[in-house]
Amino acid sequence: MPKVRYLLLAAAIHVALTVGIFLTGHFQLLPGTFDQNGIGLTFAIDGATYRNLSASLATELQTNGFAAWANARAPLHCKLYALSFAVFGKFLGHNILAAEPLNLFYYLAILGCIYFLGREIFNAQAGLLAAAIIAVWPSFLLHSTQLIRDPLSIFCLLALLGVLVLLLGREFPWPKAIALGVVGALSASLFWLARGNMWNIILVAIAIALVMLVFRMVQRKKFIAANAFALLLITIAVLLVPSRFESATLPGMRPPATHLAIPSTSQPAPVEGIWATTIKQLATRRGGFRFSTSQASNIDSDVRFNDVGDICKYLPRAAVIGFFAPFPRMWIEAGSFGRAGRLLSGLETLVMYCLYLPVIFCVWRERRNLRMWLLLLVATIGMVGLGLVVVNAGALYRIRYVFWMMLIVLAAQGIRHFTVLRTTLTKS
Repeated sequence: MPKVRYLLLAAAIHVALTVGIFLTGHFQLLPGTFDQNGIGLTFAIDGATYRNLSASLATELQTNGFAAWANARAPLHCKLYALSFAVFGKFLGHNILAAEPLNLFYYLAILGCIYFLGREIFNAQAGLLAAAIIAVWPSFLLHSTQLIRDPLSIFCLLALLGVLVLLLGREFPWPKAIALGVVGALSASLFWLARGNMWNIILVAIAIALVMLVFRMVQRKKFIAANAFALLLITIAVLLVPSRFESATLPGMRPPATHLAIPSTSQPAPVEGIWATTIKQLATRRGGFRFSTSQASNIDSDVRFNDVGDICKYLPRAAVIGFFAPFPRMWIEAGSFGRAGRLLSGLETLVMYCLYLPVIFCVWRERRNLRMWLLLLVATIGMVGLGLVVVNAGALYRIRYVFWMMLIVLAAQGIRHFTVLRTTLTKS
């Protein structure tokens, strides 16, 4: 029951913050920061577009019924916010208060996943510490009150990792293994619908889990049939879903695509090779971030990738950007939306710099823990990948949350190791 008490405390913090932001916006106490619906004008600028679309979908649902809502071509998270608007918007209006039931669910579900990952990979104390750190992470708290797709995609990715961690750490009977496979497949599928432009990280996570499960079976000289079948179910879903369901985006934006999918009659296999397509996608995405966001926060915006060699040469720099951007000199500069956001991101980045030390200590002490390596590799590859693609520090900061969360789980265990070591040295 203590865990429930902590969740209730986190829920109270989230609701209080949401109400505070809404009142601040409604009474225009900070007119340059929040609009009258509580939407952030500086840190979640896409929230206004998503709110308008969600409001339209809610009206469509109330006017023409569920079928019209289901058939509307719109991002998944907007459709879900429309449901919340349809229920609570009648009394509260189409604002962050009406979206709070869904946002609160995402927030608590993310904390639950973090606790579960920490408990399953290490112990309950590490899970609780990691969840506590993330629960009060200022910028994440702010973003979790907004109408954006990040909370849904973060939850789906963490849920999938939770399933993979279970399959790598325990042996399950067939019914439970199949249930886990279905949960993993659904999590991956929802991630595709919510944030298809980051689909590669799902492929990476599945590939790493497959290799690790094979390694575990070879090491134990035992074929774990039920676990292998569950992972096979997830893999099949990952290969089938992208070519059969469109990851809907805002009008005027091209839907994401992937080469590593089983073609369908409506979406045949691409003609170009995988490397040519990868290079083209990198160039397109870098260009999109270069010109669609504030150029004051751009990093290496002049870099172009013409071939695989260019990508390989840039990997060390991409790792530096992924792990350490925004850099210290950017913390005190005034950005396009003022200095406050830069100072907050600088403070949080400094905290992460400090947390990297217990992460390293955890990796050393837990180096034989296979599941720890799954979390570390997914986080590291994800952050390096973002360093390759995202040239804008502001956009990178928000997209990187889920990978920072994975490292915070490791940092929590590293802090526990530090504490135990210090206690041992003190007693001796």
